[in-house]
Amino acid sequence: MKEKLIQLFEEAQILIKNFNKQNYEIGFKNQYEKYTELLENVDALLENEEEKEAALLEMASVIPDYVREKLSIVKSKRKAENLVVDYNYAMVTYVLPLINYNGSENCKELSDKILELWNQDITKSPLRNTTYESIHEGFSQRLCYITTAVCESLGKPDNCHELQVLRNYRDGYLMSSDEGRKIVERYYDIAPTIVKHINQTDNAKEVYQDIYNEYLMPCINLAEEQKLEECKEIYSGMVCELQKKFLYS
Repeated sequence: MKEKLIQLFEEAQILIKNFNKQNYEIGFKNQYEKYTELLENVDALLENEEEKEAALLEMASVIPDYVREKLSIVKSKRKAENLVVDYNYAMVTYVLPLINYNGSENCKELSDKILELWNQDITKSPLRNTTYESIHEGFSQRLCYITTAVCESLGKPDNCHELQVLRNYRDGYLMSSDEGRKIVERYYDIAPTIVKHINQTDNAKEVYQDIYNEYLMPCINLAEEQKLEECKEIYSGMVCELQKKFLYS
């Protein structure tokens, strides 16, 4: 079982390289089918209440212990920090959602325990537990990922003025042309990945403030002035710059 859990984590690191709207569902479902037997065995082992606590801790420790050992041999602090970002990303997009997808209370307890140990020993920026449904729903609803994340960071509600303006601009102008639709499609392919990378940084709030100042407010002002093409240039530039900074750096 230990080897299977480590294999699950290692394969998640491969899958995140192609994490986007087109690939997530099929990649996730294939992985779940591959590890269904493992999760059923986990569920069965944790049914024994007398040994449950010890078994739960033993299983939950496998991935954090494995990662801690890998990080211990990395000499560069910067490289180790970059690895943790990737490891966090793999955990929240595939590992935890896959364990939770089983639907049993035992597997949910396992994912919670893994997360507790992970936040305690591996990452400086605590992760939250995640599910396949929440990630897939985000793709399906075509959320304004980056704008929403920025506004949440600044304490603004989902119906704030900034979000309303940019949603209206997206739906009323960008989606009315082939070029605009391509920009939007590209945005929704990569925006969830960008947001997850930002959220794993130590200065996420500062990053979101910079995005707000440098991109979102100029976009909003131009959209309100009906300078729609100028707005599109900034909107498209934001996607390119954030992609370079947070996906390829």
